Amino acid sequence: MLLVDFGKVFLDGTPVGFLYEDGLLQASAGPLAKSHGMKPIDEVPGCRFRGIDTKGTALELPGPIPGPTGTLSYNNVPLNVVCGRIANSDHRLLGFYDDEGNMILRDERKPGEDIRLDEHSQLVSIFKGKSSHGLPWHHEFVRPLYRKDKPYSENEIIRYFQDYDALSGSQKKYVLDCLRLWSCSGLLQIVRKSEGNAALGNVKHGAAGVTGVRTGMATLDREEFEKEIVLFKKFGAVFTGPSPLRSHLEVRINLVVTHEFGHQLEFILSNAAQKRIVELYEKRLALANKLHPLPKGYEGASELVTPQQVEKRVFISGYSRASEHEYWAEAVAAFAVKESRQLLKQIDPELYDLLRTVVMEPESVIRPVFVDTILALQASLRIGGEITDDLLNA
Repeated sequence: MLLVDFGKVFLDGTPVGFLYEDGLLQASAGPLAKSHGMKPIDEVPGCRFRGIDTKGTALELPGPIPGPTGTLSYNNVPLNVVCGRIANSDHRLLGFYDDEGNMILRDERKPGEDIRLDEHSQLVSIFKGKSSHGLPWHHEFVRPLYRKDKPYSENEIIRYFQDYDALSGSQKKYVLDCLRLWSCSGLLQIVRKSEGNAALGNVKHGAAGVTGVRTGMATLDREEFEKEIVLFKKFGAVFTGPSPLRSHLEVRINLVVTHEFGHQLEFILSNAAQKRIVELYEKRLALANKLHPLPKGYEGASELVTPQQVEKRVFISGYSRASEHEYWAEAVAAFAVKESRQLLKQIDPELYDLLRTVVMEPESVIRPVFVDTILALQASLRIGGEITDDLLNA
């Protein structure tokens, strides 16, 4: 009987080896001396480990089912597979891989619960090595309708934005910049699965875009879309310009694509999250009415401010004041890029925190029917390098 403490293997207090989380065993002395060197625990006769991993989750080595051994490129992230156990370069156990190319990931949010990936949640995977029977084996999984020359996030945006291939170079860059965060986090895919897409068209009522209530389809006015890109390139995400009243200004967000996506995103939120949006909006509206009441002669609903009040405005943009739905959509737009995301954090920290939760902990704020899907997808995106600790700082 040997004792393992933080990976160090002891016999009667004497170190005799080191056991990594992925099952690689570095033997050096004692009863393990015959297995001197680095090798999988599976290859050491009679050797088994039962305990916990570095995060306190139950761990048993070897596992119940043997698997292949080799290298795995997962969304271009290099990983190792040791007898069916997927690990990173630090030997941290990430999940399991079988002889048919199926993947099961360990869920960091729910320790002890594993997630089986499917064609919607598994990213591009290329395995090279040997099967559990010791035979040379090469296996590839490519996502449906996937363009191999494009990264994951761009592929998902292309599938969402129906007219993407017809856009100019600057238009494509604008769309990618606007939607990359939502694609990397998997929320764009959830919206698309619930019938939410975007396309260019002719919005007769003169607005920049409109989102269908029944279908979730976002239609962007082609002319207004082009104007948005010009403003975005010239002024950035946030622009302070003239209002219908010469004495006042109006702040606007130059991110129409993510504004309409914001309406689609609202469709998949839980009732509790939608009520929270209404509470925050009504709180802001009352404050705006007190500090910046609508000027006399103004028939609109946007927050207008004098030049001296711009930095002390209540809403991230004037249009946010129009309704709780526009309040949310404008915040989603602002949250999409770093420049305006930081500004939203300063102006409306409570709404910023809600949006941060939507991106990093969506299972707590989206409708129950989507929870299993987003948990599997985000577990996959973390291993695939799309969701990182600094995602919101990029």
